[in-house]
Amino acid sequence: MSTPRPESRLSELESEVSLQKARVRELHDDTAEELRAIRQDIKQLNDGIAASYVSFMATWKDIEIRLATKEDISKLETRFDKVETSQLEQGERMDMMDGKLDRMLTLLQQKLGD
Repeated sequence: MSTPRPESRLSELESEVSLQKARVRELHDDTAEELRAIRQDIKQLNDGIAASYVSFMATWKDIEIRLATKEDISKLETRFDKVETSQLEQGERMDMMDGKLDRMLTLLQQKLGD
């Protein structure tokens, strides 16, 4: 078997280099396309997370308002209870005062009647 001529070997190497260049170009294009798709996915994820955060914050504020309202209602109920208790105690004191006044009037009437 004879050794191929240098021109044939050079031609074969040129073909091989050309084929390798085409493969590299193809990989480059595929990689660039995939990177664009990944960037798009990241942007969509970021937008979704941002929207979820805004929604969460709105819900959180609503919860805080409701909790504050419940706390305010609880404070008002406590105040009303104190007022009612105070009114009851005051009513009992008034009843006692009325009873004492009635007794004093009865005593005065008895004294004046004598």
